[in-house]
Amino acid sequence: MCVVPNYNQNTMKGISLIIITVFVIRGSGIGQNYNIGELTLNLTDSTRNRPIKTELWYPAQDTGSTNLRITELPFILEPTIRDARFMNQRVPLIVLSHGTGGNRFSLAWLAISLVKHGYIVAAPDHWGNTFDNRIPEYFVRYWERPLDISFIINQILKDENYSRYIDNSKIGAVGFSFGGYATIALAGAVINCNLLKGNARTKEGKKEFNIPELGDLRKLIDKLSCDGSKGINLKDNRITAFVALAPALGLGFASNEQTKNIQSPLLIIGNEHDQIAPVISNARNYNSIIESSKYIELKGKIGHYIFLNEANKDLKKEAGKYYADDKGVNRKLIHLYVGNLIIEFFDSNLKNY
Repeated sequence: MCVVPNYNQNTMKGISLIIITVFVIRGSGIGQNYNIGELTLNLTDSTRNRPIKTELWYPAQDTGSTNLRITELPFILEPTIRDARFMNQRVPLIVLSHGTGGNRFSLAWLAISLVKHGYIVAAPDHWGNTFDNRIPEYFVRYWERPLDISFIINQILKDENYSRYIDNSKIGAVGFSFGGYATIALAGAVINCNLLKGNARTKEGKKEFNIPELGDLRKLIDKLSCDGSKGINLKDNRITAFVALAPALGLGFASNEQTKNIQSPLLIIGNEHDQIAPVISNARNYNSIIESSKYIELKGKIGHYIFLNEANKDLKKEAGKYYADDKGVNRKLIHLYVGNLIIEFFDSNLKNY
């Protein structure tokens, strides 16, 4: 396990200088700081009657235009170029899975960072589990998200408009919270449905499955049918490097037998102060039963939602619980540090230098 120093007011300035210096020194050789194109794909998985709107960010030839969608969003993000021309080269593809009640823009800061260093990034809205489309049943249908990711990879790779710019031998995945579980499932982990249902009835389950986005989910979990289809292997062999940020649903995992199919590199990043997906039952638990995983824990009062975008003042007032960090925590700095870790991880495992 790797642990970074505490982030508090007394050490923030010194750590800021260290991390920014490391980022500049290491990052200078990582990529070419590409311009960022962006477009929206309106996809539908007809086999599940499931719309999967997907945002695509990519290295672009064009310069100068500002993406109005980004400027209209209540986040602090670098501008992108709407419907820009792709760079004429093949690069790795990274797919992102947002957290419960988020959407395809929730990790836009990370998508933009990855594109600047030579990646194409795709992020779907997970139907029924976004902030503006809340269907309670879909907050516990844990098998849908990995299927969403595999579906959008299928669609992108079979569409010549996009596939000609992708090296299909180099695909990675990143997920946050519920999306972190999805990423681990795509790597080959198989949830134990009965274990999940049993743990939902415990004191820890009462805490973890009563979520800010929808309330108490335990009745819905209790109604899950744990037939064979709910314990299938959702592994996608096309994805060969994985990152899980504050992964959830760890209460459905207890043994190496459930993760024996994971051979690919997996980076897990947990937050010591996470009250939504506590590291003991989630990030640390996953790391303990996945031999190929590397674990980094962010120390100090860094909460679960640190991986979401920086918000403007209006959004902080409206949804402060997601964007109001402890006064000793600098979200921009954490993003800089974590983004660099992820870029280096994918560079090491997907790119050849």
